[in-house]
Amino acid sequence: MLKRIIAIAGIIAILALYIVALISAIIGNGLATKLFVAAIICTIAIPVMIHLLLMMNNARKGKSWLGETYSYKEKEDH
Repeated sequence: MLKRIIAIAGIIAILALYIVALISAIIGNGLATKLFVAAIICTIAIPVMIHLLLMMNNARKGKSWLGETYSYKEKEDH
C-alpha cells in the first residue's frame, strides 16, 4: 500500500510540473522554458528518488535491498 501511495504522489508531482510549465508558456512567462526543462529532469529524478527511498525502507525493515522479486514462473507453479 505504501508503494502505491508513493507512486501516486510521484505521478501527481510530475504532472503538476508539466501543468505549471504549460500554463506559464500560455501566459508568456519567460520562465516557461526553464520550467519545462525542470519538468523533464524531474521526470527522471522523481522515480529514481522514489525507488531509492523504497530500497532504503526495505533495508531498514531487514528485507533484501532489492525488495520482493516476482517471477511469472513461480505464479504458474501455484
